[in-house]
Amino acid sequence: MSTSWLNKQRKQTLLDLSSEAGLDQPDDARKDSIVSALDTFLQANASRLSQNAAFEPYFGPRSRTPFKARSSSAAGNATSDDGEGVKSVVRGRGRRATRVKEEFDSEEPALSSPAPVVSPTAQLLPQSQSRTTSKRRPNTTTTPASASRSSLLSPTNYAPRLPASPADVANFAEYETSQLYAGLSDFYTLTGLPRTLDSLRETCSSLSGIQGFFMLLETFSLHRVVLPWIYSGLDLPLPFLPESLTTPRGGFLPRKIELFYPDLFQLLSSDFWFPTLLWSTTSLLLPALAAYFFNLTLRPVHRRASGSSGGGVSVTVARYTFDPLMFNVVKAIATWMVYSRGVGTGVGGWIGEEVVGTVEGAMWGGYQGVLVGCYVCVLASVYEAVLRK
Repeated sequence: MSTSWLNKQRKQTLLDLSSEAGLDQPDDARKDSIVSALDTFLQANASRLSQNAAFEPYFGPRSRTPFKARSSSAAGNATSDDGEGVKSVVRGRGRRATRVKEEFDSEEPALSSPAPVVSPTAQLLPQSQSRTTSKRRPNTTTTPASASRSSLLSPTNYAPRLPASPADVANFAEYETSQLYAGLSDFYTLTGLPRTLDSLRETCSSLSGIQGFFMLLETFSLHRVVLPWIYSGLDLPLPFLPESLTTPRGGFLPRKIELFYPDLFQLLSSDFWFPTLLWSTTSLLLPALAAYFFNLTLRPVHRRASGSSGGGVSVTVARYTFDPLMFNVVKAIATWMVYSRGVGTGVGGWIGEEVVGTVEGAMWGGYQGVLVGCYVCVLASVYEAVLRK
């Protein structure tokens, strides 16, 4: 028994403890008298109050005796004593009485024999198996606290969970889809394709890009005639392709790839150089020479001289070294005169008719295709000049 524990408590706490023990004390009494009266009362009723959890610090944890089975008369006496304790608590102050009543309710199931706790998995077992399990289970008294602890540690808690609801499945699918799109976007950015495509678009959206496209088209069309590709006699087999999709089986995929290479020996013959020089003269040299001297993009610019307040220097600045408008006009005229009217051919001419026919036949659409490219470039030049005004 610890009287010092009572001395450490506040006056209001001592009054609440007195009410719980069943001792009425006036509120205006001094703390020393309350402690002395409560100490005497607790010593006189130690057998009854030592089982109360509120006075465990006073009597000590060893004051409680282990639970023993009691007779019906003892249980009745205990019930009557507990009833008196409840009544005394109710007569006490409201705030302390509620807490003490909850403690009494928490201890009340320990006095009665609780029903055995059966887990949900045990309820699904067959009847014979449940009987065997009940026989193996020791005949011990189980409190709610120990039952909850054992249920948390039992293997049944590791049973597989129920399937997720449709909403959870939809949320998971949406999350995985967003993660997939984010990963593909990051991979697409790391490849450098966005910057390459933007640069290519910027180049093709300029007048130089349009002019270069038509020049490459004419170059490739002439190349396939004057420098043809010949079969090397070697094949690249494709064994990984299914036979049902190959050409011998009625499919659309080749069973092997035939290897070709350009006939470089044509570089030593006139069949390559005459058509190439004729096309270069009518499509590159004459138009570039005329566009350089007849450059309509030249503009005079007046610049002030450095270090002087008055006067300046007038210089001429060209936006393009070769005027694209004049380049395509001269190219269209030269193409029409040579390939359509045959200027420079015939008896005494410096251009052979076979060479003219070779170049004209090599172009996609003939010389009319070259004229269409010139018309498109002229319109692009005029459109750009209008936008810059």
